[in-house]
Amino acid sequence: MQVIPYGGVNEIGGNTILVETNSTKILLDFGKSFKQEGTYFEGFLLPRTFQGLKDFLEFDILPRIKGLYAQEYALDNEFSEHTVDACLLSHAHLDHFGNLNLIDKSIPIFMGETTATIIQSIQDTTRTRFGRPYIWQATAENPSNFRTFRTGDVIQLKDFEITPIHVDHSLPGSYSFIVEGQQKKLGYTGDLRLHGWREDLTKDFIEVAKQKNLDVLLIEGTNINEDFDMNERKVQEELSQAITRTDGLAIANYSLRDIDRFRSFYLAAKENGRKLLINVKQAYLLRLLQDDPHLEIPTLDDPLIEIYKRPKRKYYKWENFLFKNHSMVESSDFDQTEYIFHCEFWNLTDLIDIQPHPKKSTYFYSHGEPFDEEGAIDFRRLQEWVNHFQLDFKQYHASGHAPRSDLKRIVEEIQPQLVIPIHTEHPEMYQEILDIPILLATRGRTISI
Repeated sequence: MQVIPYGGVNEIGGNTILVETNSTKILLDFGKSFKQEGTYFEGFLLPRTFQGLKDFLEFDILPRIKGLYAQEYALDNEFSEHTVDACLLSHAHLDHFGNLNLIDKSIPIFMGETTATIIQSIQDTTRTRFGRPYIWQATAENPSNFRTFRTGDVIQLKDFEITPIHVDHSLPGSYSFIVEGQQKKLGYTGDLRLHGWREDLTKDFIEVAKQKNLDVLLIEGTNINEDFDMNERKVQEELSQAITRTDGLAIANYSLRDIDRFRSFYLAAKENGRKLLINVKQAYLLRLLQDDPHLEIPTLDDPLIEIYKRPKRKYYKWENFLFKNHSMVESSDFDQTEYIFHCEFWNLTDLIDIQPHPKKSTYFYSHGEPFDEEGAIDFRRLQEWVNHFQLDFKQYHASGHAPRSDLKRIVEEIQPQLVIPIHTEHPEMYQEILDIPILLATRGRTISI
């Protein structure tokens, strides 16, 4: 068995890992590398899409993997022979799935059922600059390009037997994988943590991986350089207490696909006799997820959830679908003491219409600290909006990734023969906390197991 990390090496995200034998090749995730692309492109300086993959390959933004790309994008005979057997997705964050729409349509993509739903939601509500749809349903002319699984399923792909195991992350439907082939056993964590609402899921993965006696563990290390004790339960408790002290509008900035954080604000609203007023994109996602009995999340029929219809000249088809089937808050003149208003960075202009009561309203920022220069610029811009409207500013957040102490615990409980850190800017820090052998990967270099 050989492993070639093409992404997620000395960076957070961009996970793209090829695992192969003489007869089988599978890809673990195929995510966008925002760090690599941002090194060469920004703003109006963008890769030329009419040139196919040429600009992306020039700067190693996309890996040179033969047999992966759709021929109409590759524009190069070197990449036209399709030899990759499948791609397996850990979860629906762009840094793990964002390049799926460039691969050949004959390559099956395996993902959890919830991941498929979230990607469908993203696809329906967001314009993709380059490539075909990420996923599509089967038609009379074309089969579907994706297959779904749940914990308990086993996927057989030629030499490989692959076991997906649900783990806790900031996004529902996240999975780790055990890959077995040619008497070797590999574990791939994807993104995971032990401090969310469902830490029991991650513990399940730890137990299975321990029993498998792994030869190698590919483990994420986003927070390998820090420790913290904040968890989702504490976030919800502190949010609720702070909202109790808010006399005006409570404004919530959290990722619309972070269902755990949505649940925390929902519970805080319930405890304070308020309603959670969400945007149409989150409403559309909830509409698609509400039939999944495993998620146990509030639905759009819940009396504590309402949808804000922001003024626009023209609405999309998916928005009109919501408007026909659900009631909306269409006026910005509502009783601000009765609501928690979901307002992400890209929806800040809604505050101009709503005019939150100055010095009485609170802006709850529920994200981590910016991790790059662009994020820092956006954060300073956000602060200007907060200051302009004279809002109190509070930050409550629990990371979607395990801290240093939990990463150490995970590895020491699993006891693999070898650890390969990925999804981290500080892989060398694993050497400081573990006695188990560590291999520091190089982008594109083959590792023989």
